[in-house]
Amino acid sequence: MERSSQTPVINTSLTNPNESPSPIPTTATTEPLVQGGTSTLPLIPKKRIPIRKPLEVWKHFTKDTVEPGCDIGPRASCNYCHQSYACDPVRNDTSTLLQHLKVQCTGGSPLKKDNKQKVLSFDKGGLVSYTYSTERSRLACVKMIIIDELPFRHVEGIGFNFFVKELQPRFDPPSRRTIARDVWSLFQEEKAKLKSVISQNSQRVSLNMDTWTSLQNGDAIGRLVEKCLSDWGIEKVFTITLNNATANDGAIRHMKRQLGQWGTLLLNEDFLHMRCCAHITNLIVFDGLCELNDSIKSIMKACMYTRSSPSRLDKFRQCLMLQKIDIKGLLPLECKTRWNSTYDMLEAALKLQKGFERLEEEDSNFASYFGETLRHREDVRPKKKKKRLETQGSLRTKLSPPSVVDWEYAKAFVKFLKRFYEATLKLSAYETVTSHVAFHEICSIVDLLKKMMISEDPFMKKVAISMKSKYDKYWGNIREVNQFLIVVVVLDPRYNVDYVHLSFGDLEEDASKVNEMISGVKDLVMKLYEAYKKEDPVAAQAYVEANFESIVDSDERLENFMRSRKEKHVVQIGNDVDKYLLEPPENPKNAGFNLLDWWKENRPRFLVLSKVAKDIFVVPVSSVPSEAAFSVGKRVVDPFRASLTPKTVETLICTNDWLMVVGFNFNKEPTEDELEFYITLEKMEKGKGCFLAFIVFHVFGFVLTLFVLIYVFQCGRNGNIANGWKRKHIYQSFCLYLKLKTLSHVAAATTVKMKDR
Repeated sequence: MERSSQTPVINTSLTNPNESPSPIPTTATTEPLVQGGTSTLPLIPKKRIPIRKPLEVWKHFTKDTVEPGCDIGPRASCNYCHQSYACDPVRNDTSTLLQHLKVQCTGGSPLKKDNKQKVLSFDKGGLVSYTYSTERSRLACVKMIIIDELPFRHVEGIGFNFFVKELQPRFDPPSRRTIARDVWSLFQEEKAKLKSVISQNSQRVSLNMDTWTSLQNGDAIGRLVEKCLSDWGIEKVFTITLNNATANDGAIRHMKRQLGQWGTLLLNEDFLHMRCCAHITNLIVFDGLCELNDSIKSIMKACMYTRSSPSRLDKFRQCLMLQKIDIKGLLPLECKTRWNSTYDMLEAALKLQKGFERLEEEDSNFASYFGETLRHREDVRPKKKKKRLETQGSLRTKLSPPSVVDWEYAKAFVKFLKRFYEATLKLSAYETVTSHVAFHEICSIVDLLKKMMISEDPFMKKVAISMKSKYDKYWGNIREVNQFLIVVVVLDPRYNVDYVHLSFGDLEEDASKVNEMISGVKDLVMKLYEAYKKEDPVAAQAYVEANFESIVDSDERLENFMRSRKEKHVVQIGNDVDKYLLEPPENPKNAGFNLLDWWKENRPRFLVLSKVAKDIFVVPVSSVPSEAAFSVGKRVVDPFRASLTPKTVETLICTNDWLMVVGFNFNKEPTEDELEFYITLEKMEKGKGCFLAFIVFHVFGFVLTLFVLIYVFQCGRNGNIANGWKRKHIYQSFCLYLKLKTLSHVAAATTVKMKDR
């Protein structure tokens, strides 16, 4: 019978006769190949076996080399404690190796959990218990990279790895790519915390902004700010602090339109833009520095001489040592874009005046150095004066070494600049409230300039006139200043409206205009109160007027009473504003007064007005913090890290700032009243302890006496009282009783003395 093509072909060429033949199915299209009368099997394609990833355990174990012909199977050794285990892929499983890493390894396996007793270590707060954690160590490594502004490749350095292995062998430093991912994860985590706080709080946010690049399109800046606000979920903006660049005005216009569309623009749009007060102060001082005379220039040139070469600097230091002047650092040089560097240089030079005089005697090149010509400082003057100064730039002035008169001029000029230097530091602070300082500094600066304008010194008078012209451009008309700077002074319980009225009287001679401005300030405070009352109607229920018409149709006695009160000029309290303005003022000279603590304590009395104060006190009056953040950016993006993306730079700078914030200190210094209260409690506790000791000693003595009497009685009945060892025991017991009795009397006397105190 013929074999059908569907019949399976049996392979008869078996290598093992005991094995049974296996049928190989064929199809109609697969025909057996015939070679020389012998049939062969068709070729079957092999399936591709997927490659398995190596198990995690083999990162910690190394397979041992086995000599050929050895009966011992394959084995693997731990990378940490070098313990050997069988690792035959057929007979053994990797669970034994994993169990060794988690429990039995003594060489510092990263998978082993430390369940032993914790280790005590010293911290800033004292002794703390410590146990090793790989997660905490990895997080600490990420924070180190961010806070110390280190490159990501720092974790792959040979020295760093050597130090880590010596410090904690169980910690495996991550790679630079892993560190970059961990930095991004930490940034997202910290950002989520801040966003949750902002979303839960309904307060308004005051922005502080500065541009890093040379972007000069105001609309583009406004769109970036809008995108940032949307990213953070911020809709309510109180103020935006910017410098006086033209592009920033366009950004403010864009934000006014956008906030108006969102319906969150507060009151008039004129209050949104807060000009940087520190920047205006710098512009005022720069105009004054353009009028420097030869006395100041000669001292500045003398400072430049000492730093012109190392040999001259060494010679100057020798002169200082001969004059017995302490040398604590190098003499700072002038930076043409920072006026405070001029102040620092002149202030330091005044302390080294005798050293410069000795240098003039010892060094012959010092006097000849002043024979060189010196151009005027036209490069630091305002741009609009360049045309007038082009002709002056060609003029050359010969200077001479500073004389006694020059040093006297410098002392007066430094004293004059010190007031502006201190004002800049106050306005540039970002860890304390600065909004209430701006109005005080504006009034103090104008008083100083008016005094110097009538000075007999022509140099100082010329400088003051130049600075006063720049002052009038920005702060000359107090009505053009953002009125929030005045409202914040009204909300300061040390000054209130009285200080504002006095300051307006100094700035404006017309009394009617002063009263008009005071009324405008009060109206603005009332408008802010009404706006916040609408946002929180529950807090505004404290001053809801009763509807007398629904109770009594006509009460003539009540109407007459209200009319007589108005005739007597009696102020009727109807809201938080009226109540606050009638509050007795605090002492302005009280150095321990804290503005935020006062409003925190009086918040139950001023529910709505306290929210206004909370928002207006945090308004930044300077853009210096933003400029400082960009200065940090220059250190982050150095020539060796120029390939960082903008998102990575933002991550590093923002996370660094968030991690460097100092938390609330619960161990603050107590006040005198609190300290006296704590001392009283401590005395009471000590007296209580002494009294308890007195009671315990007396009870113990009574019990011991009773025991000795019973013991003597029993010994007398048994006739063993004459035994020597028993007599010795009784004698020691009575001695112990006498000692305890003495201690109890001492404790009683101590208790009486402490009660008398």
